[in-house]
Amino acid sequence: MENCTLYTHEVEMEKVLACVRAHFGASAVTVKGPDHNWESISIRSGKKLLRKGNTLSITYRQRAVPGYELLYSDDPVTANLMGMHGFVQQLPADNPALKELLLAKITTINTEIAMQAEPAFNGELRAVVMEMAQELDGIFFSEKNFIFNTPVQGFWDKSGALLLDVNGHATATHLAVNIHAKYFDAAEGPSPEAAARKDRSLEQLTGMQVKSSVNLPVIVDENAVVLRTAREVAERTAILAAVNAVAFGYLDGSEVVQYLQQNQLWDKTTDAEKTFLDNPTPDDKTRETWKCEDVWVLLWALHKIPSLGYINDLCNLDMVPETAFPFKGPASDPAAFLNDAVSLRSATEILDANDLYYRAHWACVDARLKGEQEPVHPGIVYERHYALNWLINYRNQPWDDVTCDT
Repeated sequence: MENCTLYTHEVEMEKVLACVRAHFGASAVTVKGPDHNWESISIRSGKKLLRKGNTLSITYRQRAVPGYELLYSDDPVTANLMGMHGFVQQLPADNPALKELLLAKITTINTEIAMQAEPAFNGELRAVVMEMAQELDGIFFSEKNFIFNTPVQGFWDKSGALLLDVNGHATATHLAVNIHAKYFDAAEGPSPEAAARKDRSLEQLTGMQVKSSVNLPVIVDENAVVLRTAREVAERTAILAAVNAVAFGYLDGSEVVQYLQQNQLWDKTTDAEKTFLDNPTPDDKTRETWKCEDVWVLLWALHKIPSLGYINDLCNLDMVPETAFPFKGPASDPAAFLNDAVSLRSATEILDANDLYYRAHWACVDARLKGEQEPVHPGIVYERHYALNWLINYRNQPWDDVTCDT
């Protein structure tokens, strides 16, 4: 079995159906769903041009809102494209100009078409796939298969020329980046608010001598973000602070379990935290100590500390006033802290911080992939980005599953 994915700015998938029917004949093609909105296409052996035993299956998915730019979104296709964009940014390139064109092309993609050949992409299957690519002005991402005859992951253009592989090599010399006028005219692009936030973050990072990428998308707007509630943030802070006491060796896991159960916080303790408290190994303790940075961010969001401080400075929870800290030992009661949590900082403040740490995190990842020294402390940046992503409900992910896409 072989797989490849074709990416295109087109959204009219009747073109795919017309292409396979024209190539193999209508009787060879089985379609699930109506022609104008099909769900899957299957082409089976014994039909016109297709050798016995060969099949081709095609499915697709699209951006919730088609466009020509990548904007911060929970939409799974957009999230995947943002991940692809970040992946390409971090690859080496023998032809940097071509890499920039590939990055621009990725931002215009609206549809990803997954194709699976059994047992392989033979001559006729390859031919129809390349016809689709021409018709849809697409690009491919693929691993080893018959189409491109290579063992290396990479991106290919609609003619089969290599745009960029994971080693930075290319055979293509140019890539057209086309945008339908209907998308361009309809697309609003980044809001002035989001664009200004991005510019402020980049200016701030430049002042710290941290080089981030101007190609990273903007983040969610204030009118679209749904922040966690103050109560939810306070409960998460209280749990993290208690678990952190075990990480630093001040208490046993069983003592904190009892504390969380007695104070009606156990049901809100995550599975990963429960596993840690049950068996806090030395390695797990070391990793968990970094969560003090998350506590710091959430205390800031709850107005318990005046600022996050410099991006490269470790937090100091000892500086938090006793009345503003949720955990004072296994005999303490977090009720006063929880009841006092009635408001969060503004969406503007939280999004400004999120945008800054998002771009700083990218700079750390980029430097690490290049074998260079990270420009700021990667542990601090990652944990604060993590907590800020949770605060803004990034991709609606629960605490244990928060991702820090760059």
